[in-house]
Amino acid sequence: MLAELVSNDANDAEVFVYTGAGGAAVPQDVVRVRVDPSVTSIPVDAFNQRKKLTEVELCEGLVEIGNGSFRWCDRSITKINIPNSLRRIKDYAFAGSLRTPICLHDGIESIGDYTFAGCIFTNFRIPPLITVIPRSMLSGCGSMFSLELPKNVTEIEKYAFYYCHCLRNVAIPPNAILGDDIFIEMTDLQRLFGSKARIIRELQHRFDSLPIHKLVYYQSFYQGVLQNVIAAINLRSGQSRTQRSKLDPTGNHQDCLGMTPLHILACSSVHNLELYRVIVEKYPTNLITEDRWGALPLLYAFWGAAPAGIIQFLLASYKSLYPDHALNWTMMVETMGRTDTPKENIENLLHVKQMFFPEQSIDWEYLLDEFAVRSDLCVQSPFQERMQFLFICGMSDRMEALPFKVWRDHISQMIRTAVFEWRRDNSGILRSIREKLAHFEVELPKLKEVTTILELAMWKVRMHENDLQDGTTHQLKKLKTDKSSSRQQCRVTCGADVIIGNVLPYIISL
Repeated sequence: MLAELVSNDANDAEVFVYTGAGGAAVPQDVVRVRVDPSVTSIPVDAFNQRKKLTEVELCEGLVEIGNGSFRWCDRSITKINIPNSLRRIKDYAFAGSLRTPICLHDGIESIGDYTFAGCIFTNFRIPPLITVIPRSMLSGCGSMFSLELPKNVTEIEKYAFYYCHCLRNVAIPPNAILGDDIFIEMTDLQRLFGSKARIIRELQHRFDSLPIHKLVYYQSFYQGVLQNVIAAINLRSGQSRTQRSKLDPTGNHQDCLGMTPLHILACSSVHNLELYRVIVEKYPTNLITEDRWGALPLLYAFWGAAPAGIIQFLLASYKSLYPDHALNWTMMVETMGRTDTPKENIENLLHVKQMFFPEQSIDWEYLLDEFAVRSDLCVQSPFQERMQFLFICGMSDRMEALPFKVWRDHISQMIRTAVFEWRRDNSGILRSIREKLAHFEVELPKLKEVTTILELAMWKVRMHENDLQDGTTHQLKKLKTDKSSSRQQCRVTCGADVIIGNVLPYIISL
């Protein structure tokens, strides 16, 4: 028997337990998978094109993930673990399927061609036993801004990072053999350096004379980094100078990317709160130093979904050390919005901004104009969700000011339609949405006037009916004693709320 379906909780989706026996096909509509501990190797194409697959639990005992085992799942996998027993990941294993960061432990021995091509994650760490970066391993990872390569990489094969257009934080081992076109369509690096030759040269010598930057970049590969960084920060003792003057000044320097040690740490796949504390304590200006893209370390912490404790520490540091520093929230939303960044990361950014910096603004008009004309955005389901969310955020204040749900729903539907029919230039669609909003806003004062007159008229009719009823039943004396209460009751029961909320909005054509 190939597998069984189990559910530990009536509210949970069924879990497909994969046993690998019998050769039967995996259901096309499988959502959650648990690989049985008896499975040591997942065969070729076992879960190929299972586009509803969201969660994968790989149990200890698994040694190999075969060719294309989880490929072309339409970036549907949002949760997956890598067991410590895993050693080999074959060609195309997860191509076009992952929509979540993946943590590869140090015991991984080999990774195949195109393994993670077209996946969505923001930072990635190559395990230290991998000395050759295979062909197109990370090509098309449009949201990856940080890549940690071990020092012992000897070769990077062709197209390894093809179309990683927002890749920023990366260093190339100086002696590594480089294949053809590994830096094609790397937009953000090309903006800084132009030619491929210069990109290579700059990244190979990125940490020359910058020991603290180098230690922080490679910190995920070594134990005891905190002590090493502290030792590097403090100059040799025996000099009669103040503690501040003993600090290695290069900790305040910027590398060829304009990054400080705090930028690099915020980009990392591994976050050490104590290391953050040391760097901010010794080099506080790292907090407000912009890299060559105009980004602060805080952006990379949000972009890479750093742990809540890290983001809280950075926010507290800004508040205490630089309370008057204006953070560029518009740039942060634009940077994350134009890539394949998961919508949840942007939601967290906006939530934190509203909670801690409500007085600072976001230029939504500018952002919507930019998003509407960006032809390099990837038109796939994650993109559609992200754009719909951003457009609604950008118009939320105006939409919430509309009194009728039918109007708000109409604008929301226009946004959904626009996103699902996205094309090269959407300026016309955006203009139509704005014009409809403006139409409702112009008509609103008129409608309010009509609403007031209608409510008073219906209230008067209801009181007249009540008077007639009370007169007929000889209750005039009681009516006089409860006149105020009766008038209020008539206002509540006159039906104006029903008419105003469900009929009046349709007077204004949609």
